[in-house]
Amino acid sequence: MTHHSRNFLPLGDFKPADQWQTHVNSIFYGIQGPGIHDHFQTYVSRDHRLAHALAEDFFAVARAQGPASSPLIVQEWGVGNGNLAACFLARLRELDGEGKVYPRTRYVLCDYSREILDGTRVNALLQEHAGRFSAALMDAEGTDCFKPRSVCKILSNEIWDDLAAKALLKHDGLLLEEYLQPFLEPAAVDMDFEEFRTLFLNRDLDALKKLPPFLHAIHWERSYQRVDIGDWPYAGTIRSLMDRAEEDIPIPVNIGAFAALERALRLLAGENQGYCGFDYGMFSMRELNEAGRPYFNLYGGQYTFMVNFELLAEVGKAAGFKTVEKDYQRRYVGQRLGENLLSVVEIVRTHPRIAEMPPWDRDALMLGTLHALNGTYKSPYKRILEYPVAPGTPKKQRKEIARLAGTLNPRGVPDTVAYVTASETFAVLKQLQRLGYRERDLRRTFEDPEQTIAFVYMKFQ
Repeated sequence: MTHHSRNFLPLGDFKPADQWQTHVNSIFYGIQGPGIHDHFQTYVSRDHRLAHALAEDFFAVARAQGPASSPLIVQEWGVGNGNLAACFLARLRELDGEGKVYPRTRYVLCDYSREILDGTRVNALLQEHAGRFSAALMDAEGTDCFKPRSVCKILSNEIWDDLAAKALLKHDGLLLEEYLQPFLEPAAVDMDFEEFRTLFLNRDLDALKKLPPFLHAIHWERSYQRVDIGDWPYAGTIRSLMDRAEEDIPIPVNIGAFAALERALRLLAGENQGYCGFDYGMFSMRELNEAGRPYFNLYGGQYTFMVNFELLAEVGKAAGFKTVEKDYQRRYVGQRLGENLLSVVEIVRTHPRIAEMPPWDRDALMLGTLHALNGTYKSPYKRILEYPVAPGTPKKQRKEIARLAGTLNPRGVPDTVAYVTASETFAVLKQLQRLGYRERDLRRTFEDPEQTIAFVYMKFQ
């Protein structure tokens, strides 16, 4: 990306992508703390169905292994707002009528941000399980603070895309590595630019927290330089995959996720339930080789690389895991419920006029869809779904959006990215059709919604 037409100044030199990615992400998380949840939602931020599926699998295996007195240690890496832990423990307690698994379970919330860990402690649903959970300050890639072979199960949700990643491109048979350079307009910061650059390069979080938001204004230049990957982790596995890659398509290499796999392998006990991770990216070589597909994302200044699941599976085997499972996330959860699933966002995207709607009409459509689905959807948890009116919304639409948001059922769909089943959806088909949905579009999407970039479940054991 080149920005010569505007007064952009460099914040530093060109460096391999993983160096700038981890630098800016450490600033992002350091500044935001628990406020990161205002920037994006995940499938476990408010929904329960993924957590319940994990708890059901955990309970089935633990019960089959028979009685034992030792604790069952479950670790979650990257804890978000604590909802995954809360719903996992709630479902486990519900399933365990005989009291043989839940009382032995110890759930450890692990994160490198003390502020985020502090935020989970105020989760009211999680507080119901006092004595069953604890918090630990740790980094998924860093040194261990737990005893090797002591953990029964490890969970992570959307952390691999945050961890260090490089990008490779094959051109004329040569491997080229992506380099990044950050630029910013001086007007974006209310201080001397050279002073700001020093704070940015030194990651002076205390000083940067006091400034107006600036991360979203960073522009990234990129270039490619020839590289010898001989000293990269799992170089042989990477070369094998790049041999199958098409020319001139950037391929993510999620080296931070590799380190997380190695750490999980050290921590998992001899009799364990493996490391289960969820994230988004390219499922297989077919998606990796699709020209023009995205491979990174920017969220409020956070720089994330999509996950190369094909490579991650191969690295897991090379690292020493005996089995590696890979499936689409919606299918993993749907199999536990016995039917196909979509998120509400995916349903809304099937609307034939969604692309031409102004933002406020899309908001009204989303809220109307939630109201329709709440005719059949019944959540086991009571939650208030907050849906603020977006700036710039006309007065008439602001009033209607506020009305729709204020009358949502607290036992209804908990989030716009929550999973709903096909039966829940088609039971209210008439209401959805009145909103403009077409039955054939909904049925087609429920049957085959997979796209180039997908949410994926992986289990390493």
